[in-house]
Order: sequence, then C-alpha cells, then structure tokens
Amino acid sequence: MIKEISQRINQLSQVTSWFFGLLVIMFFVYMVTTGNHPAKILEWGFSILGKTFIVIFTSLVFASLFCIFKLNTSEAYKKKFWLETGMQVSNSISIIALTFTLLGISLGIGELSSAKLDLNTINQTIGKLTEQFSMAFMTSVIGLPVSAILKSLLIINFEYFLSSENLKLKLLKGE
Repeated sequence: MIKEISQRINQLSQVTSWFFGLLVIMFFVYMVTTGNHPAKILEWGFSILGKTFIVIFTSLVFASLFCIFKLNTSEAYKKKFWLETGMQVSNSISIIALTFTLLGISLGIGELSSAKLDLNTINQTIGKLTEQFSMAFMTSVIGLPVSAILKSLLIINFEYFLSSENLKLKLLKGE
C-alpha cells in the first residue's frame, strides 16, 4: 500500500516537473524573442483569456501530460486505456477552446445589442466589442494547436509501442 502511494506521488511529481519545465522553456523563448519580462505574457493572458480559461486549460494540459507519461510507463495491457483517456482529455482542450470562442462572440454581440449607439459612445462600444472578440479568437488560437500537439504525441507514442511489440513478435516467430 505505501509502495503504491509512493509510486503514484513519484509519477505525479515527474509530470509536474515536465509541466513546469515546459512552462519555463516557453517563458524563456518568449523572453528571447520579444525581450519582455515573463510577467508581461502572464498579464496579457489573464487580461485577454481570463482566469477561468487559464485554470481549465492548464488543468487539461497537465492531465494530458500525465496520460502521455502513463502511456509511456505503464504495462502493455494498460496502454490503450491511457491512450483513450489522453485523447479524451486532449479533445476537452479543443472543446473548451471552442466554447470560450463562442462565449466571447456571444458576449461581444450582447455588448453590441445592449449598447446605445450614437456618435459619442461608438468608440467605447467598438472597444468593448473587440475586447470580447479578442478573447474569443485567442482561446481557439491557443487551445486548438495545443490540443492537436498533445493528441499527436499520444498517437505517436502508442504507435511506437505497437510497432516495437510487432517487431518483438516477428523476432520471436523467426520471421
């Protein structure tokens, strides 16, 4: 029992290390390419994407990384389970991205429909509208590629496992 708990904590800490390592690399690349401090991208992310999207998104990315880790480290009979679980989590990233896209569009249209349009307020209304549309489209711009990358990693790892298993079977049969 204690060995099992220790093993799960170890796996969780390894995935956490990968997650934060990728985050540090992302911040480093951002700093090198733009010359800005990482706080700037965080400020931008929270102002454009919102806290809710960021929390859900990072949780799902972490869960996908955990599935990729488990796919690579689990026994052969459990690999299909971790592939399917990871695929569902990665699909959830796409769904959340598209949901927030539709939410941003809906909020923008709601803002437009409730605003009093005249020469004095048109600039404020357009500003609020573009702010909502910015959130709408950035969630898809970020979420859909990340989802595709994670799905690709899952599929490639699983196919690599299958091909290596087939090679072992052929070697055992003497083919």
